[in-house]
Amino acid sequence: MTEKPRLVAGIDLGPETEPVVSYAAFFAAAQGACVRLLYVIDYLLTPPSYLSEYVEEEKKREEAEMTSWKLRLRREGIDAECGILLGRLHESFVKAIEETSPDLLVIGFKSHMIRPSSSERLIKSLKVPILVVRGKKASGAVIGCVGIKRILCPVDFSDNSRKAAAAAKKYASLFSADLSVVNVVPSYLIKEKWPVWKKLDEAEKEKFDETVRSEAELKLDAFCREMEIEKKGAITQGHPGEAIAALAEEGEYDLIVIGARGLSYVESVLIGGTTEAVLKSSPCPVLVVH
Repeated sequence: MTEKPRLVAGIDLGPETEPVVSYAAFFAAAQGACVRLLYVIDYLLTPPSYLSEYVEEEKKREEAEMTSWKLRLRREGIDAECGILLGRLHESFVKAIEETSPDLLVIGFKSHMIRPSSSERLIKSLKVPILVVRGKKASGAVIGCVGIKRILCPVDFSDNSRKAAAAAKKYASLFSADLSVVNVVPSYLIKEKWPVWKKLDEAEKEKFDETVRSEAELKLDAFCREMEIEKKGAITQGHPGEAIAALAEEGEYDLIVIGARGLSYVESVLIGGTTEAVLKSSPCPVLVVH
């Protein structure tokens, strides 16, 4: 008997809980997966014993709320369970994920200007696929009313982007969604940093752009054949993070599937910085594949 796929949904019992649980429910229903709702009572230090009564009261309140979310999922026909951990948020999540080895982790996203958020730290440290529920496409999502009909998958032809493309292909089939594969050529790196660029005439600059685009088209064609993906792709030039988010906005995509990291900085479309940029500006949820 085949074991059910397992999803973990990390929730904070705040405003982002509904969208996170809603997307977890959607992915779980499509795969016949079990959902484990996980909440961490975040304490930097273990509370002293004389506060144990208050800690228990807090835990009971949050257990009741967790149970209500579990029951909502079960009413939708989704196998669900819930758990509460006490401790430092990041370390508790990492330990729970390492122990359960889920097929997918679903979390919300918050970014801070100065320090990395818990979401960002989890994305960097965990090696499981992570669905980051964010953007206007996800706002207002409720259980039973989520849909994914258009998927965008940026690739840079690295091994990691092959994993992302395989995941995008899988979910496109699962959701009966259209899949578009895109390669963003970071030619701005040459234009901004190569002194000779400013000395070229317009004809030479146009020839450069045409050559770069032609080479990228050939690579994208070969990549799609290798991955057995019907090519519905595009080549664009610019800052990858900005270009990917703009394409998702213009194309009204419901999901971006992206590799956590790609090639070297000069060659990469999916460097860690690019993935972070997409996470901070995407108009729709982002599935990060390690």
